[in-house]
Amino acid sequence: MKPLLIALPKGRLEEELLPRLKGSRFELDPRALKSRKLRIPMADPALAAILLKGADLPRYVAGGVAALGVVGSDILDECPVDLMELADLNFGVCRLSLCAPEHTTLEQLRHLPHLRIATKFLGATGRWLRQEGITAELVPLQSSVELAPVLGLADAIVDLVQSGRTLQAHHLAEFATLGKASARLVACRGTFLSEPDRIGPLAKGLAELLKAEPAQAG
Repeated sequence: MKPLLIALPKGRLEEELLPRLKGSRFELDPRALKSRKLRIPMADPALAAILLKGADLPRYVAGGVAALGVVGSDILDECPVDLMELADLNFGVCRLSLCAPEHTTLEQLRHLPHLRIATKFLGATGRWLRQEGITAELVPLQSSVELAPVLGLADAIVDLVQSGRTLQAHHLAEFATLGKASARLVACRGTFLSEPDRIGPLAKGLAELLKAEPAQAG
């Protein structure tokens, strides 16, 4: 039988996730992790991980390639695919915030004749703008969003904020919080419903492991 695949995130959430897996059946093979392989064996030979970025991950789970996945709720909000959301894993917690140069005010932004907001969170930003009655042009960017106000591409940004250090380094400040984001455990609906005795306990064990604080090195 082929190993059951679990989709895990590369990037921001990866750094918090991997220490939580150590010493468990879900621990990733360290040699494979150092390679360029995207399919990584786990300690349990019946399991394997695929490491994916961004909006690709929910699609691999929804398509049945991976039975389970860990993904940020911010990604889920921007990628409306048919998934079962099983648990809030309580790590990778961030704010989705409207940010602009420190010398600006929210009222000044509201009254700009042509407000430009750079973000990769187009759905969440659009919903917030409609709720607030603000008209703005959305400038789609996938990375280094904080450079947009500095270099004149946009007046403000909407991005994830955790510590705020990156904002401070670019003399930006938060002016509104659009929502919160955290890591979520998701499942392929078809696989979960067709194999509940196999996937259910696996999902429960993974959720309990990821919700726990990782063991501190001695």
